[in-house]
Amino acid sequence: MAFELKNVRKDKPAKGKILVYWLAGAGFVLKFDNGTILCIDPYLSDYVERLVGFRRLSLAPIQPSELQVDLLLYSHEHPDHLDIDSYDEIMKANPKCHIIAAKPCADFLKEKKAPFEQITVGQTIEKKGVTVRAVQADHGQLSPDALAFVISYGGRSIYFTADTSNDPKVLAEAIAMKPEIIIPCINGAFGNLTEQQAAEIAHQCSAKIAIPCHFWLFMEHGGSPAVFVECLKKESPSTRCILLTPGRGEEI
Repeated sequence: MAFELKNVRKDKPAKGKILVYWLAGAGFVLKFDNGTILCIDPYLSDYVERLVGFRRLSLAPIQPSELQVDLLLYSHEHPDHLDIDSYDEIMKANPKCHIIAAKPCADFLKEKKAPFEQITVGQTIEKKGVTVRAVQADHGQLSPDALAFVISYGGRSIYFTADTSNDPKVLAEAIAMKPEIIIPCINGAFGNLTEQQAAEIAHQCSAKIAIPCHFWLFMEHGGSPAVFVECLKKESPSTRCILLTPGRGEEI
């Protein structure tokens, strides 16, 4: 069965399943069987090109005004994660959306007079039946307070690494939680995980499913899903790799 992002509000996953949609880059939408729609780091504009000249290679799968979301998470302030150019349209279309954001996003959200909850490492917030736990990420001096998230619902857990390097001490808490699903960056640029490192972390997590991201959005990012698949076969053969098409959902 095909699931299209534009139909996310009416489509419903089977009991115990999760609908996962990739927005390209590091952006994702999740829909749970209680109807809650969660979105993390949607980048749906050309803000990065306007700011630093990086042109999109992967077009946005949906217009900001068409995005449907109940919980909106921001991991850090970089423009391909906190998309200032899309923000107003997203919020106009989703006035009751609840925002959970890392500290570096706070100034922008305050300027917008947006009601939001700031989340810090070790903090857990439960909204609309979904549990969001902030865990450490290491994005270096590019964003010292950047976060990763472990999302839990119905006995299932998903680890979004967001932008991070391979620092064992930083990643230790998330790995110890043994998330069922890992969504790692694999681009290897700007201090992020390489394909090999992401595969090794999937193994350390004993993840059943891995969904690579943060590739093919900008030429400057790099990252190869084909390389990740080969690394995963070697490092964590019991982990199933799912490669998503932007805008098309997968029930997992």
